[in-house]
Amino acid sequence: MDHLNYSHYFSLPSQGNVYTMANLELADGSNKLLVASLKREIFCFEYLDGPDGQLIPTSREVSFTYIPTGAEIISLDAYNKSSEKNEFVVGITIIKNSSEQDSVETYLNIYSGWEASEDFNIENIAQNCQNVELNFTPYILKHTDLMIWDDENIISREKVFLLSGSDHVIHVFLEGPDHLFKEIDAKEYFPEFTKHPSPVVWVDVMHINNESQRLVAIGCECGYVRVTRVCGKTKKILFNFSCRLDNYISHVRLYKTDEGAVNMIVINSVLWPLVFSDIITFGLSNYYTLPRHTSTTVVSCCELADIDLDGNMEILVGNSSNEVVLYKYHADKKWWLEEVKEVSSPIFAVKYVDLTGDGVREMIVYSMKGVHVFQLDPDFVQNAIEEKMKKLTEADLKTIKGII
Repeated sequence: MDHLNYSHYFSLPSQGNVYTMANLELADGSNKLLVASLKREIFCFEYLDGPDGQLIPTSREVSFTYIPTGAEIISLDAYNKSSEKNEFVVGITIIKNSSEQDSVETYLNIYSGWEASEDFNIENIAQNCQNVELNFTPYILKHTDLMIWDDENIISREKVFLLSGSDHVIHVFLEGPDHLFKEIDAKEYFPEFTKHPSPVVWVDVMHINNESQRLVAIGCECGYVRVTRVCGKTKKILFNFSCRLDNYISHVRLYKTDEGAVNMIVINSVLWPLVFSDIITFGLSNYYTLPRHTSTTVVSCCELADIDLDGNMEILVGNSSNEVVLYKYHADKKWWLEEVKEVSSPIFAVKYVDLTGDGVREMIVYSMKGVHVFQLDPDFVQNAIEEKMKKLTEADLKTIKGII
């Protein structure tokens, strides 16, 4: 990862956790970051245009309403309702001490703008809040698409929030015609969200087969892992595979290979990371382990990224030893530990998104003390583009000669 330059860093007044960073993907394809610390502060990190055309990294605190003094932020998530404009919805879960002795109150706050806009104004979004009281302790907050089918056509597509809780259930919140979010019966639309043996600490959803089916992977606090295939048209479960590992599951991730198979990465907090290959064909029976860099660290998160621009995805794994570990898939059909990059504190999350809006993604490392931004070296990017253009040109010439 020598071609990644340490670009920017901003610190946090108090630490966050694995659930307190989300990216806001704008209609133009660029991204901004929302990062929360446990002690109520929420920051927006972005690049702004400077007076001379240069990009200026900027972080500013955003005052989201209805987060009382003494409350702690547990998780946050955000999505854009529009594909052409910016109509963001932000969800934040909080916990605070109750007026009653030895009890706490938990809430899901949902913020949204009044209408879609060409411009992005996080301050306006932060002032428009719906407060939903919860009767469980929240864990991960994510969003996915809820699609309603009529024969072979999708007649309705809406975003929903998925919120796992201490009650071992994944709760589903849907926006109604009055623009208020309400919890709906998960079994009606998501039959795979049955009660789990312990709280779900991570969930990932992938839509396949022209979105007619979905794969749902969950990892639980007790080490239980399950992947389910569901027909979106009939809401029937097509298969359901599970296994139990020995320790806390900190991350699960579904991804497609170049051959079209779907693999699943399972990050176990103490054991070696696992890659389950072609889960549609083999379920959870075909797997192998990724080599650990050190046996004493706690593994916290993972990201998939083409970090060297060779057209192949690499696995990035963050840990408590302040390291981002890069795994690369080689011709011998094995993942190898390729490189290690260090930051200044234990890592909660890694993302690979375009923050600058130039079409080249940055590696974002969210650590206990702040957020680190790594940018690809411009010369490295230029060389990679020229090499790809050369290959495309050679391929076109061969095609032309073949026709002639």
